[in-house]
Amino acid sequence: GLTARGGCDRVRRASEGKAAMPRFSAGSLRRACADAFESVGFARRDAQTVARLMVESNLAGHDSHGVRHLPVYVGRVRDGLIDPAGAPRAVSETPATAVVDGGRALGHLAAGFGMALAVEKARATRIAAVAVRNNEHVGRVGAYPEMAAEAGFVGLTFCNAQGRGISVAAHGGLGRRIGANPVAAGFPNPDGAPVLLDISTSQIAMNKVRQARDRGVALPEGAMLDEDGAPTADPGAFMDRAGAALPLGGLAFGHKGFGLAVVGDLLCGVIGGSGSAANRHETDIDNGTFHIAIDPEAFLPREAYNAELRRLAGHLRSSRPLPGVDRVRMPGDFEAENRAGRAEHGIPVDDAVWEKIRDTLARLNVPPPEPL
Repeated sequence: GLTARGGCDRVRRASEGKAAMPRFSAGSLRRACADAFESVGFARRDAQTVARLMVESNLAGHDSHGVRHLPVYVGRVRDGLIDPAGAPRAVSETPATAVVDGGRALGHLAAGFGMALAVEKARATRIAAVAVRNNEHVGRVGAYPEMAAEAGFVGLTFCNAQGRGISVAAHGGLGRRIGANPVAAGFPNPDGAPVLLDISTSQIAMNKVRQARDRGVALPEGAMLDEDGAPTADPGAFMDRAGAALPLGGLAFGHKGFGLAVVGDLLCGVIGGSGSAANRHETDIDNGTFHIAIDPEAFLPREAYNAELRRLAGHLRSSRPLPGVDRVRMPGDFEAENRAGRAEHGIPVDDAVWEKIRDTLARLNVPPPEPL
């Protein structure tokens, strides 16, 4: 979509063009991931849900949050950080709100449960909010507002990082003080895929840094600082030392991203009870989430909503593009274009990532998918 991640997209495109990576059909990756999760104790339905959301991240063009995490999640199950039998449940609720304990489940299951509950409540109350805590990594945050949008609701999801996820400097400060704390919003679109904003509140998400390290490429300038406060574009040096990502907006305008990150920490960590950045040494949990579902028909008829959305989209897309830009895109167009292309041509998987996935599947006696 329209994005603060344009630099990351350029890194992705450059690295994909560098060498022919193996490509796989979405169905073959889903089957392999689901079989792997089932082999480490997940119920078949839960394994399929996580596999679908992981592969959907790759289809949408966000390889940093997709199947590359299979070895990580399997390792966390074995380390006791993820409970494959964990079941999210509401521990307190009102007609329009709820607090969900994720039961140390994988975050895809807990966050999906939270947004589904918010939508269910919003059917009756027109607007609802659900906080989810005590679960592991949630993957691509944009998946959850998409769920609401596909059901006809506006969806908002805030996510905070805890423990090992603290990776971003406070604006004007040195060292890691807060998470990349992504925020995502999805709006139902009568003409296709939801209008979707899905951004990190840092210049770059940490999984993008890991992805760049695996691909052996540098990151855009202005994304990170080393431990002494000097800019660095080397993902390896950043991961190996005590540097920090900059808030969205960089050195000059990072108060904007930092402020958004603090809002996410207040909603997820303080109000939602998942724990804020201040608890970084007291937890091994990765993420907390806060979901809001809104029925647009509480404010205007559906026909009027559809007409105004079309009008706005047409107005924005009709902008004269900058030199070197093919056209102006609405938020969500990036994901929709990738889904179409990768559904037809397959999903590329980095060689380094594929080696780790293949090794993990071999240890679990799960047949690997065949490249296209």
